[in-house]
Amino acid sequence: MKHLIITNGTIVTDNLIHKGTVVTIGDRIMFVGGEEEGERILAAASPHVFQVIDAQGGLIAPGLIDVHMHGADGAELMDGTREAVETMARFVAKNGTVAFLPSTVTALEEKTRLVSQVVADYQDLEDGAEVLGIHLEGPYINEKYKGAQYGPAIRPASTSELEELHAVLGEKLRLVTLAPEVPGSLEAAQWLKDRGVTVSIGHTDATYDQAVQGFKSGITHVTHTFNGMRGLHHREPGVVGAVLATPGLYAELIADLIHVHPGAIQVLLRTVGVEHLVLVTDSVQATGLPDGEYVLGDNEIFVQDGAARLADGTLAGSTLTLKQAVRNMIEEIGVHPVDAFRMASLNPARTLGLEHRGWIREGNRADFVLLTADFEVQKTIIAGRVVYSAE
Repeated sequence: MKHLIITNGTIVTDNLIHKGTVVTIGDRIMFVGGEEEGERILAAASPHVFQVIDAQGGLIAPGLIDVHMHGADGAELMDGTREAVETMARFVAKNGTVAFLPSTVTALEEKTRLVSQVVADYQDLEDGAEVLGIHLEGPYINEKYKGAQYGPAIRPASTSELEELHAVLGEKLRLVTLAPEVPGSLEAAQWLKDRGVTVSIGHTDATYDQAVQGFKSGITHVTHTFNGMRGLHHREPGVVGAVLATPGLYAELIADLIHVHPGAIQVLLRTVGVEHLVLVTDSVQATGLPDGEYVLGDNEIFVQDGAARLADGTLAGSTLTLKQAVRNMIEEIGVHPVDAFRMASLNPARTLGLEHRGWIREGNRADFVLLTADFEVQKTIIAGRVVYSAE
């Protein structure tokens, strides 16, 4: 594998560097700089050692990280097969995502164990995004706010079940969504925190006080903020109020402009801030495919005009890609590109405790997406290796 010189693009880092150059050695970023320095490096570089990639005036951005997606391109994690995860990994790599957490939906114990084993055994592809582990979205949630989750499998939190899953997954048990008011959830949150697992509040009818107690017990993340949770009322601020009032939480946002009104997104930006907002897709198997009938776990879903819903009209995940979420934040919400990319790369890395990941900085891992001005992916680079090229 040759080392890389990526040049002639706008680098998205702490600031935008126009006509910038990035140099990688192996899987690490060794240099980030401007036009003059880049020209000197190009003049001195041996073609036997370095592969030169021309960004053609587009963006050289940090590779995107999705901590919440269920499926894409006709496959979902709950299919329970290696091939399904491979399909997801290839699809997201083509769309600029370098790493992701395939996410469960609430299911019976046997099915949850099955898909956990699939993720535990999974080996990353040469042409796919990295599978960081698994996100268990449920089953320890509240029936009232289950959304498109499978109601019959909802159950109280169980550290014994978590012990079984942790024995299978180990460090690949990365993120667990639960409702703090559900029996056993506070104990489960503490148990997970003690083992380095990120705990998220979601699908919950918690009061403000119950939510705050959950934060004290180890919850540091918020699953698709505003969606699937008790809203804000001035006499009972609920989960949303607790999230907006508590500093330091990492709050997910599905920025498809369907799940959350632009005005509510502005509220989230002003409270949680760009340093703690995490863009996610919550994508389902219909992502990348035409409108029609699909499934999400044990539920049938119907996609019309790109919006996925149950038969009763309940939103059921999205057909969003993470690159489109970034674009929506820039073009529709007015967020600066540096901040928009941070929400889809650095912040996801930080909420999972990933070090030296998620940002274009010397010494960090060499994960990039090269995009045109129209947000078409030209190349996806993972650990210094091109895994997807549009050419």
